[in-house]
Amino acid sequence: MNSQIAIPGGPELMTYSQFAEAYGFSIPTVKRMVAAGDLLIMPRLKEGGAARINMVAFRARLLAQAINCRYIAG
Repeated sequence: MNSQIAIPGGPELMTYSQFAEAYGFSIPTVKRMVAAGDLLIMPRLKEGGAARINMVAFRARLLAQAINCRYIAG
């Protein structure tokens, strides 16, 4: 049996508020996740620019967690 894991596509970047709404978190929780290194942000292009969450890195992390999950038969 060949198991396949599919992570859905989507935007490459999200604002804190977009991420919070999409995944059901509060904005303070999203900020704590960024501060803890659980979410990676793209570097700001200019001083004072809005930070964006790197969704490509987020989906890659989800995929790595899914592959290493002991509940998925390999």
